[in-house]
Amino acid sequence: MTAASAFRLTSLLIGLAVTVSLMLFPFLLRHVPPANLHLALPILMLGVAGSMVYGIGYTPDNRVLRALFGPLCSWSLIFGGLFLLLCR
Repeated sequence: MTAASAFRLTSLLIGLAVTVSLMLFPFLLRHVPPANLHLALPILMLGVAGSMVYGIGYTPDNRVLRALFGPLCSWSLIFGGLFLLLCR
C-alpha cells in the first residue's frame, strides 16, 4: 500500500465515521450550545465532504480545488469542527 492510498483510505474512513456517528447518534449533540452547534457543523460537514471526495479517489485538474479536496484541508476542517463542538 502506497502512502497516497493510505491517505485516501484514512480520509474515507474518517469521513464515514463522522457521517455515521452524526446520522445514527444525533442525541450526542444535545448538550452542545446552539451557538457552537451552528458554528461548528458547517465547518465539520465541509471537511467530511472533502474527505469523502478525496477518499473515493476524485482528483480535480484545478490546483485550488485539488488543495481544497486534499487530506490536509479536509482533515483540518473536520478536527477544527470537532474542536468547536467540544469547546463550551
